[in-house]
Amino acid sequence: MSRAGIALRLAFLLGLAAVVAAIVVQERTLPLGLFNDGREAYRWASLACALAALAAGAVFAVELWRRVPSPLAGALRGGIVSLLLLELLLTGADRLLLSSPDSTLGGPYRQIDVPGHGPLPLKKPSPVSPFGFRWAEPEPVRTEAFRILFLGDSYVEGSGRSLACNYPEVAAATVSELLGRPVVALNAGVAGAGPVEALGTLRLLIDQGYRFDAVVHTLFLENDFTDDLPGTERRVVAGMSFRFPSAGWLRRLHPMNSTTARTALFVVRASRLSRRPPAAARRDPGACQLEPVPLESVPSELRQLALRRLEANYAPDSRLAEELVRDALRALRDEVALQGVPFVLATLPDRILVDADLRRALDVSLDDFDAERLQSFADAIAQREAIDAIDLRRALAAGSENYRPDDTHLSDLGNVRVGEALGRALARRFGQRPPTTSFPSSGSEALPSSTTR
Repeated sequence: MSRAGIALRLAFLLGLAAVVAAIVVQERTLPLGLFNDGREAYRWASLACALAALAAGAVFAVELWRRVPSPLAGALRGGIVSLLLLELLLTGADRLLLSSPDSTLGGPYRQIDVPGHGPLPLKKPSPVSPFGFRWAEPEPVRTEAFRILFLGDSYVEGSGRSLACNYPEVAAATVSELLGRPVVALNAGVAGAGPVEALGTLRLLIDQGYRFDAVVHTLFLENDFTDDLPGTERRVVAGMSFRFPSAGWLRRLHPMNSTTARTALFVVRASRLSRRPPAAARRDPGACQLEPVPLESVPSELRQLALRRLEANYAPDSRLAEELVRDALRALRDEVALQGVPFVLATLPDRILVDADLRRALDVSLDDFDAERLQSFADAIAQREAIDAIDLRRALAAGSENYRPDDTHLSDLGNVRVGEALGRALARRFGQRPPTTSFPSSGSEALPSSTTR
């Protein structure tokens, strides 16, 4: 065996050792993992990759020791080279097609780099928004109206059938009515975003010259303590937002962080979505549907989601990203303060906490878990960081009628109730005449937290 042959075989062996090291280090340094759903499947796949790398490494080591070319080792090297070529091909296709801002292929996301923040997943541009925000029409950089910037995830982006049924827009309209002056919402909600991504969105809008008179960030307790995790960041592959390790060498060496693996995950998710009933995610334009709809049955997807989130948030051994959320909210507060406008934190509860019908259907009792855990975390952060906070649990006290029947997003009725409660609470901060309610509702007042003024 020539020196060049030995060097080549040694390079493959060292590469496999680096892959195994990346898998081991990631499992040990990212205790909260990368996925909320499918975490165990990801770990098993990682273990399979490590075992495959060790087996291939053993074959290469024997070949080096014997100094005789091995047909099996040659076939393994050919397979590794093929995988690397596939990775290069898919990475190029992803950047040019699937995650390109102008592409209709792949998922709905694209990635941009924000100065002072790093990679930020946003929806692909639309005719009305260069950021893919759910706007009715293009938003001017400046406006004479009192403008409130709303940051958050899909709850803020909107689950209502039209913009008039989304709670940020309802809140702005309520504030406008109570203040007797034009008030508009700048809706910058992005599905899947957590407080870290909200900070990046805020910095992006400031960098683009957008101006606003107040900022409201909605902390959704059901998943915001598990969506942004220490040592991770969100990046876009195949037009989908995935969480990756922040360390570049882990992203490059761990097989499950490759473009190939994440594209395969996108294909699996897309195939599952294609089997869902079309009405599950349909948004029909038109007037808001404010008639209460009782929960008659619990679809399997809602059952699995509610129980999975309950376990992740309230199990005795569940671990949450409390410090990262605190740091992100503190950074949001400081960034908004530099703009000279008020910052308000609004917290929305887990559905299972306020939906007695769902708890009965799932045979779950509030006595079975610490129902105040996440709200207590949020209140403690707000108090410690001197953040003005609004607790919106009371607005959702009527339960299942405030939610869509197939998931944990708000129905039109729930959006309007939350929007009006939030609008009244915001108007009190800016000064207003006595609040009114546009329609009878059960418990539609915001519940002040310990830091509400």
